[in-house]
Amino acid sequence: MGKERGRGRGRGRRNFQSKPYNKNNWRGQKKEHLSHSNGNGQSQSRNRAPQQKCTLLENQVGITEFTNAEISGFTGILKSRFSDFHVNEIDTEGHVLQLNDLNVPKMEIEPVDPAVLDEWREKLATVIDNEVWQQIADLSTVKYDNKTEQKVDVNVTSLTKEQRTLIHHLVKQLYKNKLVSKTIDQPADQQVEEQKIIRIAKPKPGRSDNRWNFPHDFVSFLVHKVNMDTSEVASTIANRLTLHPSQVNYCGTKDKRAKTTQRFCVKRRTPEAIANAARGMGNVYIGNFIFRPETLKLGDLQGNRFRIALRHITQPRDHIELALQSLKERGFINYYGLQRFGNSASVPTHEVGVALLKRDYKLACELILKPRDNDVEFMRAIREAWWENRDSAAAAAKFYGNKFIEKKLLDGLATYGENDYAAALRRIPRNMLLLYPHAYQSLIFNRIASRRIKEFGLKLIPGDLVYVEEESGQKVDAPDETVLPAETDEIMDDVLEGEGDNSLEEEEESIFKRKVRPLTDEDIAGGKYKLSDVVLPLPGYDITYPSNESGAWYEEMLAEVGLSSEQLRHKEKTYALGGAYRKLLIKTDDLKWSFRRYRTHEDTLIASDWEQLKNIEITPEPAESESNYTALLLEFTLPTAVYATMLLRELFKQDTSTATQMQLEQEQIIKKLAQEVPTIETKAQPQPI
Repeated sequence: MGKERGRGRGRGRRNFQSKPYNKNNWRGQKKEHLSHSNGNGQSQSRNRAPQQKCTLLENQVGITEFTNAEISGFTGILKSRFSDFHVNEIDTEGHVLQLNDLNVPKMEIEPVDPAVLDEWREKLATVIDNEVWQQIADLSTVKYDNKTEQKVDVNVTSLTKEQRTLIHHLVKQLYKNKLVSKTIDQPADQQVEEQKIIRIAKPKPGRSDNRWNFPHDFVSFLVHKVNMDTSEVASTIANRLTLHPSQVNYCGTKDKRAKTTQRFCVKRRTPEAIANAARGMGNVYIGNFIFRPETLKLGDLQGNRFRIALRHITQPRDHIELALQSLKERGFINYYGLQRFGNSASVPTHEVGVALLKRDYKLACELILKPRDNDVEFMRAIREAWWENRDSAAAAAKFYGNKFIEKKLLDGLATYGENDYAAALRRIPRNMLLLYPHAYQSLIFNRIASRRIKEFGLKLIPGDLVYVEEESGQKVDAPDETVLPAETDEIMDDVLEGEGDNSLEEEEESIFKRKVRPLTDEDIAGGKYKLSDVVLPLPGYDITYPSNESGAWYEEMLAEVGLSSEQLRHKEKTYALGGAYRKLLIKTDDLKWSFRRYRTHEDTLIASDWEQLKNIEITPEPAESESNYTALLLEFTLPTAVYATMLLRELFKQDTSTATQMQLEQEQIIKKLAQEVPTIETKAQPQPI
C-alpha cells in the first residue's frame, strides 16, 4: 500500500512501512553514525532518535511492580519491525484463526429433494393451483420479448412471510435462472383494497435472480492485515460495500504495528463483493469465508495467540531462560498497558475521564483540545488555533474527513454554541467517549494492583475476592464484557456500564456484587486457591470491594480527585460506571521460546499467515560465524483484555513505552557499530607495497 495509498488520499500521510534492506545504504549509515560519535561508541544527542517531550511512562499510570523482582531483566527490542509482532485471534471454540483458504464462494442454488418440493406445492395449493403452475411453466419456455409483458402475478395477500418465501424458493428450484420472482405491494384504489402480489417474470437477457442464495445471512471472513488499524480496514471495506462502518463487525481491535489475523462479519454482501472491496488495499488479505446465522459481537473470542521476535538480545542465554521459566511459573501482573492511557503525558486520557465523571464538561473539552508536545504538525496547528481564538467552526474546517474525536467535538461546539460543552461532547460516539472514564478506572486498577503486590507480595490474604462457584464446582464466568473499539493490544475487559435506569432496585443491583466472594482463612488454608484466582474490582457504584485493607484503598484514591464510588452513579448514563472485575495475575502455561541468529536489521524472523500460505520463504538463519545479532522468539496465548506488553515487561524489568524502546534500539545499534569500527578501518587501510 505504502506511498501509493498515501498519495491517493492526498493527506500527506506518513508511510510507516519498512524500507527494503540496502547493504550499501546501511554501510553509509554506519559511516554517518561513526562520524558523529565521541570515540567511545556513544552517539551525540543530535543523532539520537527524536523523543517525544511528553510521552507517558509506566510509572505514571501505576505500573511499578513485578512478580519476581529478584531476577534481573534483560534488553530486548520490541517491534523493531512490524513483522516482529504477530497476533492471531482465538475464536470462542478455542481455534487459532489462520488465513489459509483464499477460495471465494459463489452464489449457488442448493438442490432440494423433489419430494420436499411437492410438499411445498401442496402447502400453497390454495393460492397457486395447477392452472397457475402451468402458466408459470409455459412462461419459462418462451423466448424473452421486451415488447410484451411476460409475467404471472399471484395474489399472496393472505399468506405469511414464510409462505411467500416458499414461493420464491420453489420458482428458484424449479426454473433456476429462467424466471425471477419478487414481492410487490399494490396500493389500494376505489375498487380493490391494498394487496401483496408475487410477480414471476422473464428476466432480461444477461440478468438473473440476484436474491440471496447463501446458507445464512451473515458472511464471516478472516482479515490478515499488515501495519494497519483494525478500524481503518473496517471503514475502508464498509465504504466500498456502501455500508456504515458499524455494519462491519469484528470481535476486537488488534495492534496496528503488527501482522494480525482476525474475523470480520457483514450482512448480506456476497463473498465476491467483499473480496473486490478488499482488493487494492495492499496490506490486507482476506479469505476463509463462512456463513453464520448471526453476526459477530465485540468480545466473541477466547483470546489471542502471539508470536513475537525480540531483537538485539545480548545477555547470556541461561540468564534469559531463567527469567522465562520464572515468568511461566509465577505469571505477570495483569496491568492495563500504556495503550489504554493515550500517548501524551501532558494530557493523559484518564484526566479527561475524571473531568467527565465530575461533570466538569468545560474542562473535559479543553483537555481534549489542549495543545500537546507530541502532536503531529497538522493537529498541533488546529489545537493551537482553537486554544487561542476559540473559533470551533474555523478549527473544524481545517480537518480532512470526520474520523477524529477533536473534529467531532469542534463540530459540536460550532453547532450548539461555544459554551454548550455537554451537548458538544454528545457529538462524539459513545464508545469513543467511554474511553476516558474507562481509562480512569484502569488507572485505579493499576495503582491498587501495584500496592497489593508491594505490601502483601504473592500470598493470599483473607478478604481477597474470587469468582463464586456453582454447585457443580465450576467457577462462574465474569460479567458480560462491554468492548470498546479503541484497544491496541486486545479488547476491554468486564466493563459494566450502568446502562439501565438509575432507580434499579437494590436486589437487581446486587447481581454483580454476588459474582464474587471474599476468601476466608479456611479457604486459604485448604490450598484450593492461588493468587491467579484473585480478582480486583475496577471502581464503580455496583461492585464488591475486597473485605481487607485493600478495599479501603479504592475510596482513598477516588477521594484524591474528589470522587467516591457513589458518585460514579452518574446522572448522564453514558458516564455511569457500574464497576468490573479483573484478574490480578495472568499465568502463561503454554509459553514457548527459542533463539535465532540474524545478520541485518531487515531480516524477517517470523513467517506470517500470508507468507506461509504463499510459501514465501523468510530470511534463512545464518551460520554462527556470519551472524551479527541474536533474537528471542516467543510464542504464547493470552485471554482477552490482557496486554502482551505487560508480559514482556516482566521479562525486561524495564519500561516498555515506545520512546524507551526506540532509545534502547538506537543505543544497541550504535554500540554494535562502534564494535565494528576497528574492523572497517583496518580493511580501509592501504596495504604496503
